[in-house]
Amino acid sequence: MKQVSVVIPTYNRASYVPGAVRSVLEQTGVSCEVLVIDDGSTDATAEALAPFIGRIRYIRTENRGVSAARNRGILEATGDWIAFLDSDDTWHTSKLGKQLECMERTGAKVCFCVSMDESGEPLDDLNRMDPTLEESSGRFYPPEDCRFFKHPRHPFLQSMVAGRNALMRSGIFDETLRVAEDTKLIYKLILGFGYAVVNERLVNICRDRQGPGLSDTMDPASAFTRYDCYTRVQAGVYWRLVPLDSEAAAVVRRSMLYFASRQAEIACALGKKTIARQYASAGLSPHAGWKCVVRNLLIWVAYPYARRMFSKKWNG
Repeated sequence: MKQVSVVIPTYNRASYVPGAVRSVLEQTGVSCEVLVIDDGSTDATAEALAPFIGRIRYIRTENRGVSAARNRGILEATGDWIAFLDSDDTWHTSKLGKQLECMERTGAKVCFCVSMDESGEPLDDLNRMDPTLEESSGRFYPPEDCRFFKHPRHPFLQSMVAGRNALMRSGIFDETLRVAEDTKLIYKLILGFGYAVVNERLVNICRDRQGPGLSDTMDPASAFTRYDCYTRVQAGVYWRLVPLDSEAAAVVRRSMLYFASRQAEIACALGKKTIARQYASAGLSPHAGWKCVVRNLLIWVAYPYARRMFSKKWNG
């Protein structure tokens, strides 16, 4: 039986992480190595995990962020396959087994399934990516099939299983990114190896958590950095898509323009006029959508008004 190494990064999630660990240990028909990477928690995470010691590997590190925690887990993992689960989310007991069966049948190196919220509603666009894929069935899509990029809600990292070699060849997580590090890695994996999909809701994503996560923050300066990460990731994949699929490239371009427009808005709220107008110019295109065009034009033609409006929005 092939072993799956499951990496669970956590930070101050003492009340949630036992549930995540339990959902991995209860996987059926699969041998799991569970690695919990504690990114410098200051709560009772260690005590909450004490009952599982002997069945999991608990590794405590200094606080360096979610990408560093996941990368540490990858380097420590010994399994043939690697999967990721956030410490406030859970899996259906058959999740890994169904994905491994699909991967062995199709030869895929990467596999996703559907993620849902507390109400059971899907949080990704897997069904829209291939309307012909029947529920509970699985299918492989080669690297040149770019439908993945034509829909805004890509699969969650928590739903992914990847071959260890494929993961290492893709360069693991970019620790310079505050957010979208998972998106960047997913893009590299599917463009390099293709991907399989199991069309079944097997991942439970917690949307009603208390307190910030490893990459959460809401102040304007940090939000600007977050949007910069999104822009960088979309820009990185855009030029790889241009020669493959013009429609997919256009969708990604639209995302880039949107993020540039939001950066213009935040810079305006922070009173950084020159930067705001630079980003407004970068995002001033009909391909961005009318809301972005209006936002960018407002920053150019009525900056004082735009600054008051956006400052109130971001600073209260």
